[in-house]
Amino acid sequence: MNSTEFTTALAKKLELSRLEAGIRLDDLLSVIATELANGHVISITNFGNLEVKKRNERVSVHPVTGKRMLLPPKMVVKFKPSASFNKKIKDLNYE
Repeated sequence: MNSTEFTTALAKKLELSRLEAGIRLDDLLSVIATELANGHVISITNFGNLEVKKRNERVSVHPVTGKRMLLPPKMVVKFKPSASFNKKIKDLNYE
């Protein structure tokens, strides 16, 4: 599902126009990004937690040349799904 499809589905669920749903989605994502950038953990009940963590420097190997290189440390967003979210995913029927 791409951004347009997601916005359309959100608009239908909230009974809004696609434009209004897109604006609300942009606002939500902006708040999430701002709070994470300020070092806060975002906990959404029945969904999970988002938090920024430091990834330590590490050695990687270039897949084509085989050359080893040192990747510097960086900050990354980690998502930890809630137990109820994991259960919903686990219970999906893969046909």
